[in-house]
Amino acid sequence: MMKCPKCQVDLRTAELLGVKIDACPSCGGSFFDRNELRQARNQADSDLAWMEFNLWKETDSFHVARESISCPSCGEKMATIGYADTGVQIDYCRECGGIWLDSGEFPRIISSLEEDMDSMTASDYMKESIREMEELISADENFGEEWKHFKTVLKLLEYRVLAEHRTLARIIENFRSPFG
Repeated sequence: MMKCPKCQVDLRTAELLGVKIDACPSCGGSFFDRNELRQARNQADSDLAWMEFNLWKETDSFHVARESISCPSCGEKMATIGYADTGVQIDYCRECGGIWLDSGEFPRIISSLEEDMDSMTASDYMKESIREMEELISADENFGEEWKHFKTVLKLLEYRVLAEHRTLARIIENFRSPFG
């Protein structure tokens, strides 16, 4: 039985947005095995699936503490990584890929990703669509997944272009009206 790395209570199997995780009934923290956090993120908002949890994107705004808590799964010491400017401290196991989040940190991560997505410009989305196309072309096994990501970024690019160029949006709407 895995123990909570914060309060040493037995973790219980729980479900977060259809993803089975291990949760502490005492402190409310959650342990995500490798890829479970990504799965929960995708369930929280499918438009976020193409975005990476970019823990390393702002190297001057995060810190890594080498010896923090022990991983509930394998017992190795977990690195504590500050997630951008959210105040979230992700405990990451380099050995097994598990992640510990304290109570309330998952919604803050989702909110941060949504804010990042909302703040992107049409130019940013154009760059991301090119990056996603490169990933699609080089996809060996996950072609279907990469295709979904590419389509999502193109959809978001369309929305952003129309939001930034209201006149273009009105022209397109007027063109569609007689036919729709």
